[in-house]
Amino acid sequence: MNGLAAAVLAAGELVCEFHDGSASDPIAAHMLVYEAITPDSAEVLSTRKPGRNPVSLRANGHAVHLVQLDGPSARVTTITGCTKWKLKRGDEHCMRFEARHAWHFNVRALGSPDAVYARLPSGASSGSCEPWSLD
Repeated sequence: MNGLAAAVLAAGELVCEFHDGSASDPIAAHMLVYEAITPDSAEVLSTRKPGRNPVSLRANGHAVHLVQLDGPSARVTTITGCTKWKLKRGDEHCMRFEARHAWHFNVRALGSPDAVYARLPSGASSGSCEPWSLD
C-alpha cells in the first residue's frame, strides 16, 4: 500500500466534488460520497445515480483509483495527491485530496487503472475530495 492509499484509508469516508471545465454553473457540480472505505472496496453515493453502489479500490503506482463498474463501462475517481495537511493528535492527516473523475466506456479500468489514467479522456472532470469528518 502506498502512502496516498494509507491517507485515503485514514480518512474513512470522502466527499468529492468535480466540475466539468465547460460548466460555469456551480450547481452543475458532480458530487460523490465514498463510504466504508477498505483496502479493496468502498461504497459510493452520487448526485448522478441513485442508491449506494459498490466500488473497487486499486492503489497502484502513485495514485488511488476508485472504480465503479456500470454495465460495460466504468466510472473512475483517481486520487493523485494531497494538497492540504493537518496535524491531529501528533499525526499528519490529509484534509484535501486532488482528484479527477472520468467515465470510461470499457471496464479495463478495473484491471489496469494506472494505464487507463495515463490516457485520461479530455472530458474528465477535475476536483477534490475531503474527509467527511475534518476533526
